[in-house]
Amino acid sequence: MIVAGIVIEIERKKIKHTHLAVYPPDARVHVSAPEELDERDIRSYIASKLAWIREQRRVILAQPRQTRREYVSGEDIYALGRRYRLWVVEASPHAAKRRTTETSIRGRTQDRTREGVTISGTRLMLHVRAGASRSHKERMVKSWQRELLEACIIGKMADWCKKLGREVPAVEIHTMKTRWGSCLRNKGKIAFNAALARVPARCVEYVIVHELTHFEVIGHSKAFVRLMDKRLPRWRVLRDELNGFIGMPLEERP
Repeated sequence: MIVAGIVIEIERKKIKHTHLAVYPPDARVHVSAPEELDERDIRSYIASKLAWIREQRRVILAQPRQTRREYVSGEDIYALGRRYRLWVVEASPHAAKRRTTETSIRGRTQDRTREGVTISGTRLMLHVRAGASRSHKERMVKSWQRELLEACIIGKMADWCKKLGREVPAVEIHTMKTRWGSCLRNKGKIAFNAALARVPARCVEYVIVHELTHFEVIGHSKAFVRLMDKRLPRWRVLRDELNGFIGMPLEERP
């Protein structure tokens, strides 16, 4: 559907209320509408929200974004909101003789002749075999980031479930195209976008609280907003920080 020159994605679902969203990085507009709502009513709803849509699109399109990472020395790599300068260390035929070790982020020592990620101040040392491909280096960095994210989620999830007096749900982490997280109520599970590994831990916490609240309230009704206001008063600030985080590459932003 096109309204005022803006392409609108329409998705009909078994819901009671119409939901509108503008997604980065390209400011696409998506509307979830009840199955029984006819096209005229949907168009009227969108028209009533045009000022808001235009402002959201303006803000999103004006935001700076990281370009695609090539995983070469000098690039910035983000992990839980902290920026590191990447330093790629390729093994040489004589590397085994040096046996230089360096403390890894987990507090263990790691042989620099082996592949892995270590941290030295604000420098992220990526130790790889000679001639390692971009995709191989990317997998290594993302695996390291994912471990950090998983530990962050598990810790904060346990704290919040204890506070809310509920059982800790199962957790999944994988690539998601349109969401930061998803509450799978029937399975007692929450899925998280792997891209959250780059954003500050406080933003990850916002997603955790958001999805935990969906176990009690489906959709984003007034009841949902009231619970979010009670549980995490700054959730709107955190949501905006998450959606505008500069360390998120274009191709990985939901």
